[in-house]
Amino acid sequence: MKNLLKPLKKSIFPIILIFICLLVDVYCNLSLPAYTADIVDIGIQNTDFNYIISVGAMMLLMVAISVISTIALSYLSSKVSAAYGRDLRKISFEKILKFSNFELNQISRSSLITRNTNDVYQIQIILGMLFTTVLFAPILGIGSIMKALELKTNLLWIIVVTFISVTIVLAIIFIRVVPYFKITQEIIDKTNQIAREILMGMPVIKAFIRQDYENKRFEVNNIEFREVNQTVFKTIFLLMPLMTMILNIMIVLILYFGAYDAISGNVLTGDIIAFIQYSTQIVSSFLMFGGFAIMLPRILVSGRRVAEVLNTEISIEDGEIDKIDDNPILEFKDVCYSYPESERETLKNINFKLEMGKTTAIIGGTGSGKSTILNLIPRLQDVTSGEITINGINIKEYKLKTIRERISYTPQKATLFQGNIRSNMIVGKKGASDEEIKRALKLAEVDFIESLDDEVTQGATNFSGGQKQRLSIARAIIKPSDFYLFDDCFSALDMNTEAKVKGNLKDLKDNSSMLIISQRISTIMDADEIIVMDNGEIIDKGSHNYLYQNCEIYREIVFSQLEESEDLIYEKTLSKELLSKYENDSSSEMNLNNRPTGGK
Repeated sequence: MKNLLKPLKKSIFPIILIFICLLVDVYCNLSLPAYTADIVDIGIQNTDFNYIISVGAMMLLMVAISVISTIALSYLSSKVSAAYGRDLRKISFEKILKFSNFELNQISRSSLITRNTNDVYQIQIILGMLFTTVLFAPILGIGSIMKALELKTNLLWIIVVTFISVTIVLAIIFIRVVPYFKITQEIIDKTNQIAREILMGMPVIKAFIRQDYENKRFEVNNIEFREVNQTVFKTIFLLMPLMTMILNIMIVLILYFGAYDAISGNVLTGDIIAFIQYSTQIVSSFLMFGGFAIMLPRILVSGRRVAEVLNTEISIEDGEIDKIDDNPILEFKDVCYSYPESERETLKNINFKLEMGKTTAIIGGTGSGKSTILNLIPRLQDVTSGEITINGINIKEYKLKTIRERISYTPQKATLFQGNIRSNMIVGKKGASDEEIKRALKLAEVDFIESLDDEVTQGATNFSGGQKQRLSIARAIIKPSDFYLFDDCFSALDMNTEAKVKGNLKDLKDNSSMLIISQRISTIMDADEIIVMDNGEIIDKGSHNYLYQNCEIYREIVFSQLEESEDLIYEKTLSKELLSKYENDSSSEMNLNNRPTGGK
C-alpha cells in the first residue's frame, strides 16, 4: 500500500485545494434546503416579496459558488488522478525494467502489460471517484443528518427504514458481483496472452493454415469475457432503478405523514420541504458511497496486482564498485546454475577465462547450457553456486551499470526497435556520430540500406532475418567494449557473409575478448579456445585441431556438418595422416569411409 500511495506525494497542494472545494460545495448544498424553508414559511406565508427576492438571491449565489467549486473539484481531481496514474505507471515500468529472468518467469509478460495499463487505469479512475464522490458523500450525508435533526420532526424513522432498505439492496448486489472482478482481470491477462501469441506467431499460423483454429481460440476467451461482464453489469444496472424506487417511496412517505403534522401544526410546511431535501441528500450520499463500495473489490484486485509488481524483490542486487581496471580478465570458477524449481542443474562446475586479445567459443548440443553462460556474464541471471570474477573480484560486487558498460551483447534473436537505422544504432552507443554508425554498419556488412534514416518498422518486419542479424551485430560493435558476446548470432548469415563479418571483427579482438556461441564449426574453428559442452558440463576445451583429435563429441559435430563445410575442414584440420589413422581404425565409432563425398 505504501508503494501505491507514493506517487501522491507530488500532489499534496492540489489535494488540499480539493478538500477546500469539497467543503465549500457541501456547505452550499446544505444551505439551500434551509433557504427554501425560509421562503415558504416566511416569504410566502407573509407575502413578503422583498424577503423572497433577497433569499432567492442568496440561493442563486450559493448555486453559483457550488457550480464553481464543483467545476474546480472535478478539474483538480482529474488532474491529480491522471498525474497519479502517469507516475504509478512510470514507477511500475521502471521496476519491471529491473526484473531479471527469474522475476519475468514469476509474472508473465502479458500479465505485466495488463497490470501496467488496465490495472493502473482502474486505480486512477477510483482515485478520481475518491475525491469527487467518496469524500463528498459522507460529509454531505453527515451534514444532512445534522440539519434534519435540527428540524425536530417525527419523520426520522422514514430515513432509518430507507437506510436499511438501501443497505440490503447494496449488500445483495455486492455479494453477487464481487467474485467476478478477479475473474475479469484474469481473463484480460489471458486475452492479452492469446493475442500476443497469435500476433507473434502469425507467419507460422498462416503457413500451417491455422487461422480458423486461432480465431476460435480467441473467440472462446472473448465470449467468456463478455459473459462475465454481462453478469456483472446486469446486476449493477439494477441498482439505479431500485434506488430510484426506494427514494420515491421515501418522499411519498414523508409527504403522507408530514401532511398530518403540518395540519396539526406540529411542523411548518417549509420544514417538510427542507426535510425531503435533506432526506434525499442523505440517501443520495449513501448511494454514492454504496456504488463506490461495489466497485471497491475490483480496485482492490487491481491494487493488489500492481502492488505485487512494486513489492517484488529483485533477485539481482546492485553492487558498490563502480570502476573496472583496464585489460580486465573475466573468469568462471566452479559455476553452477539451476533454474528455479528445476530438479536438475543447467550448468555444472563451469571453469574458463575470457582474456584480452583472445577469442573463446562454445559449442554443444541443444539444451547444453551455452546461452545460459552468456546470460550470467551481464547478470541477466545469477549463479546458483561458484562465482564469476572480473580481475579476481566477484561480479556481484560491481554495479550492474559498470559491468554492462564494459560488455557488448548480441542475442541469438535479433531485436530491433521501431524508428530508423540511426535510432537503433544509438541504442548501442548513446550519442554515436554518423561516422561511427557507418563504420559499425560496414564492419557488419550492412550493405542493404540507403541511409541512416531508413525506416525500421515495428518488429523490423521490413528486413529479412539475416539483415536484422547484421544490424544487431552492428549495434553491438558500435561502442568499444572489453567483452564482446555473440550468442549464435551468425546463424542467419550465409557462409560467405559470415566469413566477411568475422574477418572484419578481427580488429576488435586486439583490445578486447570475444565469446562466441555457435552450432557451426566454420564459425568457431579459428577461435583461440573452443569449449565443448554437453548436459551443462564442459566435456573438453582446446583448439580445433586438438579437439578433433581428442574429443569424440566434437568430432561427431564436425562430421555432422562435413557435407556442407568439407572444403573448410580439409584445409584447416584433416591431415592425410589423421585421415589414414581413423580410416584404418575399425573400432572407431566415426567411420570415415561412410562420410558423404563433397568438394574434395
